[in-house]
Amino acid sequence: MVKPPLSVADLAEAETTPAHRPVAPWWKQAGLYVLAGLRICRRDIAGIITLVGLFSLPPLAAVVVGSYPGTLAYWIGTALPWITITLGNISMVLAIEALDAGQPIIPAQILPAAIRWFPRYIVTNGITTFLFWGLFTPLQWLIGQETTRLNWPPYTPLLLLLIPMLIWHVHLVFATYAAIVDNHPGLRSVIISISMTRQRWLMVATAFVGSVLVEAPIVGPLYVLIMHVTNPVVATGFTWMLVMLMRPLFIATLHEIYEDYRPLPPPHLRLPLPPMCLFSRQNILKFRPRSRGAGKEARLPLVPAPAGERVHGRLIQLTTLVSRYGRRL
Repeated sequence: MVKPPLSVADLAEAETTPAHRPVAPWWKQAGLYVLAGLRICRRDIAGIITLVGLFSLPPLAAVVVGSYPGTLAYWIGTALPWITITLGNISMVLAIEALDAGQPIIPAQILPAAIRWFPRYIVTNGITTFLFWGLFTPLQWLIGQETTRLNWPPYTPLLLLLIPMLIWHVHLVFATYAAIVDNHPGLRSVIISISMTRQRWLMVATAFVGSVLVEAPIVGPLYVLIMHVTNPVVATGFTWMLVMLMRPLFIATLHEIYEDYRPLPPPHLRLPLPPMCLFSRQNILKFRPRSRGAGKEARLPLVPAPAGERVHGRLIQLTTLVSRYGRRL
C-alpha cells in the first residue's frame, strides 16, 4: 500500500515528537513552504491581481504628485504610500487567510475588515518597529563612525548588519499574523512571534528569502530601474508598488509557516496571562506543528457551551491558575 506524501507540518514534527519517520532538513522544509505559498496564490489569481492593483494606486498617485514642485506636493506624495504600507499589508494577510479557508478574494469584504484591524496593526507594528530599528539604528551609526574613519565605502554598515537584520526580522515577522489572524494583543503577538521562530529561524529565513528569489527575475530588473530615479518621492512610490507586487507570495509562504506553528492553548486555559508567564519556560502556549485540518478547526467559531459546562470550565480555570501560581507565593 502506497502511503500519501507527508505534509509540511508532518515533515517538521520531529522537533517536538520522536516520530519514527524521515524528516526533511530545514532547507527542504523552507522550499516546501514556498511551494505551499505558490499553491495558495494560484487559487484566485484574479483576486490577487485586483487587490495588488488596488493598493498600487496610492503609491502611483504619489509618483504623479511627487513629480510636481512644491512643499504640498512633497508631503502628499510622502503620505500616500502609507496607505499601501499599512492597509495593503493587512488586506493581503486577510486575503491569504480567506484563500486558505477556501474562500475567494472579495475586496468589498476585505477592505472594511482591514480598516477594523488597523488600530491593532499599528500597535503591534509600532512595537516591532521599535524593537528592530531601536537596535539597528544605533549599531549602524556606531559602525558608520568606524567605517568613515577607515575610509570604507558608505554601504559597509548595511552589508555588515544585513544578516543580523534578516535574523531579527524573521523573529518579529509573525507578530502581524498573531495580531490579525488570532486576535492577540500587540505585546503578546510580538512574544508569540519571537517564541515561534526561536528554534526554527533558519528555516523561516530561508523560506522568506526563497519566496523573494522566486520573484527576483521580475522585480530585480524593475528595482534596478527604480534606483536610477533621482526624485526621492517618486522613487519611494515606485518602490512600494514593487513591494505590493511581491507581497502575495511571501505573505502566503509565511502564512503557511504560521498555520503550522501558531499557538493553540487548550480552551479551558484561554485566559489573559500575567506578563511574567509569557516569559516562563512552562508557558501554556505550546508551539508545535499541527496538521492543516487542525488549523482549520482552530479557526472555526466556538459554539457556546451549555451552562453546566461553562461553570465546570471556570472551575478548571481557577484551579489551574491557583495550582500554577500558588506554588510561587
